[in-house]
Amino acid sequence: MSNDASNVSAEVKSTPIKEKPVAAEVKSVPTAKDRKLTAAVHRWVRYAIQLLFFILAPALFSSAFGGIKYLCTQIGLRNAIEPISFVVQLIAVLVFTILFGRFFCGYACAFGTLGDYLYNAFDFVRRRTPLPRLQLPVALVRVLALLKYVILAGICVACFLGVWASYSSDSPWVAFAAILAGSLDGVGSVAIGLLVAIAVGMILRERFFCQFLCPLGAVFSLMPVLGFSQFKRTRAHCAKNCNRCHEACPVSIWPDTDTIEQGECISCGRCADVCPMSNVNMVAIEKRAAKNARLTEEKARVSEKESGTNESTPVSDDVKAGKEATAVARPLRKTRETWSMLRGSELGYVIIKAALLLVVCWLVDALRYVPSFAELFGFNPFIF
Repeated sequence: MSNDASNVSAEVKSTPIKEKPVAAEVKSVPTAKDRKLTAAVHRWVRYAIQLLFFILAPALFSSAFGGIKYLCTQIGLRNAIEPISFVVQLIAVLVFTILFGRFFCGYACAFGTLGDYLYNAFDFVRRRTPLPRLQLPVALVRVLALLKYVILAGICVACFLGVWASYSSDSPWVAFAAILAGSLDGVGSVAIGLLVAIAVGMILRERFFCQFLCPLGAVFSLMPVLGFSQFKRTRAHCAKNCNRCHEACPVSIWPDTDTIEQGECISCGRCADVCPMSNVNMVAIEKRAAKNARLTEEKARVSEKESGTNESTPVSDDVKAGKEATAVARPLRKTRETWSMLRGSELGYVIIKAALLLVVCWLVDALRYVPSFAELFGFNPFIF
């Protein structure tokens, strides 16, 4: 028995133990915990940038919109249009918007910052009390979103007719600027009442002023934005009944570049932060090696299917082309290993845009000390 036992033990020792194959590590899209952490970091960075602009450039909104009022007034009077600081500020902000989207609205506007801070302060209270959030029907939101265009048109017409000066003291922007300056001298009670009403709206609904009332936002929404600065999604890759990007959007739009509502995007990046499929990006390019490997695999699969079909049944070229197109469709899940993705809410990109906008503001502010074109050359080419 001892010999048999020793022989068995020897056989066991000599027999190689087959190790279980270890599955290759597959890095997927970020988990819910990762997305929550990323969104929190991006949110606090945005708050910090907003506070920085609120301190360093609180009049940026009023200056840019002052350029629009100046242009309308000068055109109405048939006067020369001088390249004053308001006009240069407006042009600079519009060019910045074309290059980088409505980053100004999401990060640099003093009114937007005030709205975010008020809403989040009272949202802290709402989460601990039975107070409901203000939910508006989609149709009503779309109608109210047109108000800012009516306000913009009304102010432009008033400036063109030369009557805006009679109503400017009742403007809520005048009251807001006076509060920042620490003095309410010359500010009418109507202006203060309108500002209080707007503040209440900001408390009840996120980005209330930006979405429904902002005339400068109406101008920005009409500007073309370069493709690399637009948040976009591939609808075919979205998870079924997800809707998280739309629910997280403070202005209640979808990240679709083929819709007219895309102009409402304020470039906050929250749609990209909450997407469980990493499907919302400014730029998403499949890496060459991953693309070649995928195409090779899919073509081989198509060949196997075609070889298994009945040879007596003729298959048209259109059907084959359809099969190949279906086979080589992009995969649903995008990972950093196979895709080069830029969400637009990446910290480095946001900080670069904020620094560029601050530099633009500094340059425009410095231009007020530069002699005008007419002073240098003796004539003014900017004549209407």
